Amino acid sequence: MNAGPALPGPRRRHAGPHPERATSVTGTGDGTAEVPAQRTAADVYRVTDEQVHRARIAVARNATDSDDCRDLLDMLGLIGEAGEPPPVRR
Repeated sequence: MNAGPALPGPRRRHAGPHPERATSVTGTGDGTAEVPAQRTAADVYRVTDEQVHRARIAVARNATDSDDCRDLLDMLGLIGEAGEPPPVRR
């Protein structure tokens, strides 16, 4: 009786550090990571241009139509008046 192709066994994690957690931006390059610098109160509320762009893309991908997209962007403070930064950046 042929049982068909063999199914792979459980997945095994490769040896070594996790590739996304191996080093930080402030790492020493030898596989060890340093503790990042403490953020100030101003840093907590700072939103980068990249974050605004990614948020807009996420909203646009999940909106049902252009009106829904516009409403959601406005509610989240991701669009503003022409020539002004969006409210999320003020």
